[in-house]
Amino acid sequence: MKKRPIVVRVVGAVLALVLLWHGLATVIYLSGSTQLASIVGRGTVSSYMNPLFKQYWSVFAPDPIAADTELLIRANVDGKDTDWFNVSQADVDRSILHHPVPSRLYLTNFQLTSHYQVSAGLLPEELQSVPSKSYTGPDWQNAMRSDLSVAAQGSGADAVEQFLKDESALTSMISSVALARWGNDVTAVQARIRTIPVMPYAERNNANYQVKVSEYEPGWRQAVHVPGMDLSAIADMYGTEAVATNGNN
Repeated sequence: MKKRPIVVRVVGAVLALVLLWHGLATVIYLSGSTQLASIVGRGTVSSYMNPLFKQYWSVFAPDPIAADTELLIRANVDGKDTDWFNVSQADVDRSILHHPVPSRLYLTNFQLTSHYQVSAGLLPEELQSVPSKSYTGPDWQNAMRSDLSVAAQGSGADAVEQFLKDESALTSMISSVALARWGNDVTAVQARIRTIPVMPYAERNNANYQVKVSEYEPGWRQAVHVPGMDLSAIADMYGTEAVATNGNN
């Protein structure tokens, strides 16, 4: 039997090793096995799986995801509020719609939005109104932390710290999109999180059934200029030339 060229054999071996590594990393990631993770390093597995290959058990029964989440943003520019811009719709149009090989990069914004809404909901009851307040000015983060300092101990403190992390991440992200889309005169930004339930299976043939859309709207935040952020690259994805409007005012 004629041997395959050396190049073909090398490429085949490399592909086999890549597939083996991907399969092993997926098993470790999903199983949560500390013994397997200690062999290759949990940080190594997590950095490989996130965000492109991240898996969720929630896509399976008995409790699959039953709603879609959208992130909309607007900004204050020279004292005037812009129209709402649907970041999630722009992600879908750019990365998924009509793409034979859809990109999973859009999951980054989706996960950030979902995590923010969850962490806000886990704040102690007496602090539930804090995210809806507006915080602007150079010391806005300390002002928010001061308002959240009521829960200084126990599980409440842990919930506050997690919320502050998600708040910082979301505000940095929407600020970068706003600055790239509306320019450096942006002074404040605001997010709106829209939850659209999936139509119940029992209502699939009901032409009059309407899903109940809910919206969660944090207050205004001071626009954050993230050091080293390439706004031109973000403008290529979300700028007015890339997405003139997406009908979500």
